[in-house]
Amino acid sequence: MPDTSRQEIRLFYCYAHEDKSWREELENHLSGLKRLYALRNWHDREILPGQEWEQAIENSLNTAHLILLLISPDFMNSAYAYGKEMNRALERHKEGTCKVIPILLRPTFFDGAPFTKLQMLPTDAKPISRWLDRDEAFLDVANRINLALKDLLLSLKTKEDWLDEGITYRNQKRYEYALDAFEQAIHRDPRYLDAYQEKGKILFELERYDDALEVFEEALHLNPNIVALLIAKGQTPQALKRYEDALVTFEQALHLDPTNASACIGRDKALQQLGISREAQEELARQLTQSRQQLADSQKQPDPHATIETINTSATLS
Repeated sequence: MPDTSRQEIRLFYCYAHEDKSWREELENHLSGLKRLYALRNWHDREILPGQEWEQAIENSLNTAHLILLLISPDFMNSAYAYGKEMNRALERHKEGTCKVIPILLRPTFFDGAPFTKLQMLPTDAKPISRWLDRDEAFLDVANRINLALKDLLLSLKTKEDWLDEGITYRNQKRYEYALDAFEQAIHRDPRYLDAYQEKGKILFELERYDDALEVFEEALHLNPNIVALLIAKGQTPQALKRYEDALVTFEQALHLDPTNASACIGRDKALQQLGISREAQEELARQLTQSRQQLADSQKQPDPHATIETINTSATLS
């Protein structure tokens, strides 16, 4: 799916001060990603005069989406970078609130370090300083971070973001992308009825009626009292020429909203398609209206001995 998001991604550099020049060089190689993904870098050199430096670092560390660990002997020797920043970064990575990527700058002994469970860059964990062409090493890192950012963007989108994206694709008649977006919205919230409805409408437009019906039924299983979903469901068996099923569904909608024009039109069309005469339709409508009124009255004044008159739905064929 094409990526249309321009959400800002916050990147935090966790490194030893001795590796400042390495961090600057890496930052230059990531400049293209900064423009492509609205990437905002942060490191300790961003601390403003007068700011409490530890608080500033902690705030940025706790809100970053992507954290790069710049691994070197100096990093391993840094009580703050290795001991505090890295541990907090790995905690957040385990919680799923950020992504941590270790980058090996120079040959370093790191056996047993907690970050060894993560995939390290560059390729094959070959230290950048050992590559014959350092630019090629940084390019390798940038390419792999690019892939990580694509996945990260997907995880940052909310169900509302996916719904809006799906509607945009539908308006562009890019239906497969729209279906994918609605499915992503449902994945984030399996009870997101708006996404079910939009997905079902797309499947209906594509004449995939059985698939559409399945989606509408799944949504109505979550909440059977959504009139718009009942109407959409009723139109689907109508397209499949299952007129009795359509009639039942439109009646369910009218039970919830007796004045709903779309439900009335759908019901009348289903009756016509079943070959029921206009006179029989009017008589049936009168009986149904009377039944609904009796039901409403009984609900206002409960009577354990009261019974609701059963309507004979058989009608004279024209």
